[in-house]
Amino acid sequence: MDIYLYHRPVEHRLPRMSPDGYIRLPLGSLASLPFVHLFSHTDTDFLEDLRDNSIAVSVAGFSEWKSETQPDISLGWGWFIQSHSGQILVAPDGVRSNLMLIDTTGYDLGPLRTSSLLHTWLQAFKWQDAVRSALHKDSACPV
Repeated sequence: MDIYLYHRPVEHRLPRMSPDGYIRLPLGSLASLPFVHLFSHTDTDFLEDLRDNSIAVSVAGFSEWKSETQPDISLGWGWFIQSHSGQILVAPDGVRSNLMLIDTTGYDLGPLRTSSLLHTWLQAFKWQDAVRSALHKDSACPV
């Protein structure tokens, strides 16, 4: 065990797995991590769920990404293509991850706050082109 990691300031900690399976990092550290697209796929059940919630959507599905770090940080979220604009947006169902965001003192922000902050972070993360490209490979998807 590297005791040095436990005494480094929160903003300079390296990703490492906690015994509970989470990787704990401050939100600011996320911007410096490289992520790769694993897959994106459409989901008709999810499409119907969004439509049932009065969201104007033409296509919907899920995307999975991982960091190029050890250990891997996994990020998964639902997305949809807005019927009127054609924009690909993050769905309001939350972001799933093995990441637990922490505050400046090292305390967990909790799963709901982490998901909410990751949802906001995704607004600046360039993921839409990778999803669109994956969907173009699926000839049955009208994107």
